[in-house]
Amino acid sequence: MNEIDEELNQTQTEPSAPAEPPEEEEPKKPFSDALDWVSSIVYAVAAMLVLNLFFFRSITVSGPSMLDTLEDGDQVIVTNFCYTPKYGDIVVIQANKLKPDTSEFWGEPIIKRVIAVEGDTVMINFNRGEVYLNGELLEEDYIKDLTYFRLNDSWMESGKEYTVPENCVFVLGDNRPVSNDSRNLPQIGFVDKSFIMGKAFVRVAPSDKFKWL
Repeated sequence: MNEIDEELNQTQTEPSAPAEPPEEEEPKKPFSDALDWVSSIVYAVAAMLVLNLFFFRSITVSGPSMLDTLEDGDQVIVTNFCYTPKYGDIVVIQANKLKPDTSEFWGEPIIKRVIAVEGDTVMINFNRGEVYLNGELLEEDYIKDLTYFRLNDSWMESGKEYTVPENCVFVLGDNRPVSNDSRNLPQIGFVDKSFIMGKAFVRVAPSDKFKWL
Protein backbone atom coordinates (compact mmCIF):
# COMPACT_ATOMS: atom_id res chain seq x y z
CA MET A 1 0.00 0.00 0.00
CA ASN A 2 2.94 2.31 0.74
CA GLU A 3 4.22 2.01 -2.84
CA ILE A 4 0.79 2.87 -4.18
CA ASP A 5 0.52 5.89 -1.87
CA GLU A 6 3.93 7.12 -3.01
CA GLU A 7 2.96 6.85 -6.68
CA LEU A 8 -0.25 8.77 -6.01
CA ASN A 9 1.65 11.47 -4.14
CA GLN A 10 4.14 11.79 -7.01
CA THR A 11 1.30 12.07 -9.53
CA GLN A 12 -0.43 14.78 -7.52
CA THR A 13 2.77 16.79 -7.01
CA GLU A 14 4.01 16.65 -10.63
CA PRO A 15 3.56 20.05 -12.29
CA SER A 16 1.05 20.20 -15.12
CA ALA A 17 2.30 20.88 -18.63
CA PRO A 18 2.30 24.57 -19.50
CA ALA A 19 -0.61 25.72 -21.69
CA GLU A 20 0.28 26.42 -25.28
CA PRO A 21 0.16 30.12 -26.14
CA PRO A 22 -2.84 31.13 -28.33
CA GLU A 23 -2.18 31.28 -32.02
CA GLU A 24 -1.72 34.77 -33.28
CA GLU A 25 -4.23 35.91 -35.91
CA GLU A 26 -2.74 36.50 -39.30
CA PRO A 27 -2.67 40.24 -39.92
CA LYS A 28 -5.10 41.45 -42.61
CA LYS A 29 -3.59 42.41 -45.89
CA PRO A 30 -3.73 46.09 -46.75
CA PHE A 31 -6.97 47.12 -48.53
CA SER A 32 -8.53 43.65 -48.04
CA ASP A 33 -11.74 45.18 -46.64
CA ALA A 34 -11.96 47.57 -49.58
CA LEU A 35 -11.44 44.74 -52.06
CA ASP A 36 -14.20 42.68 -50.41
CA TRP A 37 -16.50 45.67 -50.59
CA VAL A 38 -15.74 46.30 -54.27
CA SER A 39 -16.21 42.60 -55.08
CA SER A 40 -19.64 42.61 -53.42
CA ILE A 41 -20.69 45.61 -55.51
CA VAL A 42 -19.43 44.00 -58.72
CA TYR A 43 -21.34 40.78 -58.00
CA ALA A 44 -24.51 42.73 -57.16
CA VAL A 45 -24.31 44.79 -60.35
CA ALA A 46 -23.66 41.66 -62.43
CA ALA A 47 -26.69 39.95 -60.89
CA MET A 48 -28.87 42.98 -61.65
CA LEU A 49 -27.68 43.06 -65.25
CA VAL A 50 -28.47 39.36 -65.71
CA LEU A 51 -31.94 39.81 -64.20
CA ASN A 52 -32.56 42.86 -66.35
CA LEU A 53 -31.38 41.14 -69.52
CA PHE A 54 -33.20 37.84 -69.14
CA PHE A 55 -36.10 38.39 -66.73
CA PHE A 56 -37.04 42.03 -66.06
CA ARG A 57 -36.92 45.35 -67.87
CA SER A 58 -37.84 48.88 -66.93
CA ILE A 59 -39.94 50.69 -69.54
CA THR A 60 -41.17 54.29 -69.53
CA VAL A 61 -44.67 54.86 -70.92
CA SER A 62 -44.76 57.34 -73.79
CA GLY A 63 -47.99 59.06 -74.78
CA PRO A 64 -51.61 58.99 -73.59
CA SER A 65 -52.84 55.82 -75.34
CA MET A 66 -53.19 53.82 -72.09
CA LEU A 67 -55.03 56.41 -70.00
CA ASP A 68 -56.43 56.10 -67.38
CA THR A 69 -54.54 52.89 -66.56
CA LEU A 70 -51.10 54.33 -67.33
CA GLU A 71 -49.98 57.89 -67.94
CA ASP A 72 -47.23 59.42 -70.04
CA GLY A 73 -43.94 59.14 -68.11
CA ASP A 74 -45.01 56.26 -65.88
CA GLN A 75 -42.34 53.62 -65.34
CA VAL A 76 -43.33 49.96 -65.43
CA ILE A 77 -41.47 46.70 -64.90
CA VAL A 78 -41.81 44.15 -67.68
CA THR A 79 -41.05 40.42 -67.67
CA ASN A 80 -41.02 37.81 -70.42
CA PHE A 81 -39.99 34.91 -68.18
CA CYS A 82 -42.18 31.88 -69.03
CA TYR A 83 -44.72 34.32 -70.45
CA THR A 84 -47.68 33.44 -72.69
CA PRO A 85 -49.97 36.34 -73.67
CA LYS A 86 -53.60 36.21 -72.57
CA TYR A 87 -56.62 38.49 -72.58
CA GLY A 88 -56.23 41.56 -70.39
CA ASP A 89 -52.43 41.55 -70.20
CA ILE A 90 -50.67 44.88 -70.65
CA VAL A 91 -47.73 44.22 -72.95
CA VAL A 92 -44.77 46.14 -74.36
CA ILE A 93 -44.20 45.69 -78.09
CA GLN A 94 -41.05 46.22 -80.14
CA ALA A 95 -42.66 48.74 -82.44
CA ASN A 96 -39.64 48.98 -84.72
CA LYS A 97 -40.36 45.40 -85.79
CA LEU A 98 -43.87 46.33 -86.98
CA LYS A 99 -43.15 48.86 -89.70
CA PRO A 100 -39.52 49.99 -89.41
CA ASP A 101 -39.71 52.17 -92.53
CA THR A 102 -42.77 54.23 -91.66
CA SER A 103 -41.47 56.85 -89.22
CA GLU A 104 -39.17 57.45 -86.28
CA PHE A 105 -42.12 56.83 -83.96
CA TRP A 106 -41.88 53.11 -84.57
CA GLY A 107 -38.41 52.99 -83.07
CA GLU A 108 -39.92 53.32 -79.58
CA PRO A 109 -41.57 50.45 -77.69
CA ILE A 110 -45.34 50.81 -77.41
CA ILE A 111 -47.55 49.57 -74.61
CA LYS A 112 -51.04 48.12 -75.23
CA ARG A 113 -53.57 45.68 -73.79
CA VAL A 114 -54.09 42.19 -75.22
CA ILE A 115 -57.68 41.74 -76.30
CA ALA A 116 -57.44 38.46 -78.22
CA VAL A 117 -54.92 35.70 -78.92
CA GLU A 118 -54.45 33.24 -81.78
CA GLY A 119 -57.67 31.52 -82.82
CA ASP A 120 -59.92 34.10 -81.14
CA THR A 121 -62.38 36.17 -83.14
CA VAL A 122 -62.69 39.93 -82.68
CA MET A 123 -65.46 42.21 -83.87
CA ILE A 124 -65.88 45.92 -83.18
CA ASN A 125 -69.11 47.80 -83.69
CA PHE A 126 -67.80 51.33 -84.13
CA ASN A 127 -71.31 52.76 -84.20
CA ARG A 128 -72.09 51.52 -80.69
CA GLY A 129 -68.51 51.50 -79.41
CA GLU A 130 -68.66 47.80 -78.57
CA VAL A 131 -65.91 45.16 -78.73
CA TYR A 132 -66.80 41.47 -79.06
CA LEU A 133 -64.46 38.59 -78.28
CA ASN A 134 -65.53 35.19 -79.64
CA GLY A 135 -69.05 36.54 -80.03
CA GLU A 136 -69.30 37.86 -76.46
CA LEU A 137 -69.54 41.55 -75.66
CA LEU A 138 -66.60 42.62 -73.51
CA GLU A 139 -67.24 44.47 -70.26
CA GLU A 140 -64.21 46.77 -70.35
CA ASP A 141 -64.00 48.64 -67.05
CA TYR A 142 -60.43 49.68 -67.86
CA ILE A 143 -61.17 51.86 -70.92
CA LYS A 144 -61.39 55.64 -70.84
CA ASP A 145 -64.04 55.89 -73.57
CA LEU A 146 -66.03 53.49 -75.75
CA THR A 147 -64.48 52.22 -78.99
CA TYR A 148 -65.99 54.56 -81.55
CA PHE A 149 -62.71 55.64 -83.12
CA ARG A 150 -61.97 54.45 -86.66
CA LEU A 151 -59.55 56.74 -88.47
CA ASN A 152 -60.18 55.74 -92.09
CA ASP A 153 -61.22 52.93 -94.42
CA SER A 154 -57.91 51.09 -94.01
CA TRP A 155 -58.80 50.36 -90.39
CA MET A 156 -61.01 47.44 -89.29
CA GLU A 157 -64.50 47.42 -90.72
CA SER A 158 -67.33 48.02 -88.32
CA GLY A 159 -69.28 44.84 -87.55
CA LYS A 160 -66.84 42.53 -89.37
CA GLU A 161 -65.46 39.53 -87.48
CA TYR A 162 -61.69 38.96 -87.68
CA THR A 163 -59.80 35.81 -86.62
CA VAL A 164 -56.44 36.29 -84.93
CA PRO A 165 -53.77 34.38 -86.91
CA GLU A 166 -51.43 31.79 -85.43
CA ASN A 167 -48.69 33.14 -83.14
CA CYS A 168 -50.32 36.58 -83.07
CA VAL A 169 -52.27 38.78 -80.69
CA PHE A 170 -54.78 41.60 -81.13
CA VAL A 171 -54.06 44.67 -78.99
CA LEU A 172 -55.86 47.90 -78.15
CA GLY A 173 -54.96 50.92 -76.06
CA ASP A 174 -57.20 51.73 -73.09
CA ASN A 175 -57.65 55.30 -74.37
CA ARG A 176 -59.43 54.26 -77.57
CA PRO A 177 -59.97 57.71 -79.16
CA VAL A 178 -56.21 58.38 -79.41
CA SER A 179 -54.62 54.92 -79.50
CA ASN A 180 -52.96 53.62 -82.65
CA ASP A 181 -53.32 49.86 -82.30
CA SER A 182 -54.50 46.66 -83.99
CA ARG A 183 -57.51 48.46 -85.45
CA ASN A 184 -54.98 50.01 -87.83
CA LEU A 185 -54.53 46.96 -90.05
CA PRO A 186 -51.83 48.29 -92.43
CA GLN A 187 -49.47 49.64 -89.74
CA ILE A 188 -50.07 47.41 -86.71
CA GLY A 189 -52.84 44.86 -87.22
CA PHE A 190 -52.23 41.47 -85.63
CA VAL A 191 -48.97 41.55 -83.69
CA ASP A 192 -46.57 38.63 -83.89
CA LYS A 193 -45.89 37.29 -80.39
CA SER A 194 -42.16 37.39 -81.05
CA PHE A 195 -42.41 41.21 -81.07
CA ILE A 196 -43.69 41.27 -77.48
CA MET A 197 -40.94 42.28 -75.08
CA GLY A 198 -42.97 41.11 -72.10
CA LYS A 199 -45.87 41.76 -69.77
CA ALA A 200 -46.00 44.92 -67.66
CA PHE A 201 -46.92 43.72 -64.17
CA VAL A 202 -46.22 46.69 -61.89
CA ARG A 203 -45.97 50.48 -62.07
CA VAL A 204 -43.03 51.63 -59.95
CA ALA A 205 -42.88 55.35 -60.75
CA PRO A 206 -44.05 57.84 -59.81
CA SER A 207 -43.58 56.29 -56.40
CA ASP A 208 -46.86 57.68 -55.09
CA LYS A 209 -48.71 55.80 -57.86
CA PHE A 210 -47.20 52.35 -57.26
CA LYS A 211 -49.67 49.81 -58.62
CA TRP A 212 -49.84 46.15 -59.59
CA LEU A 213 -51.17 45.83 -63.13
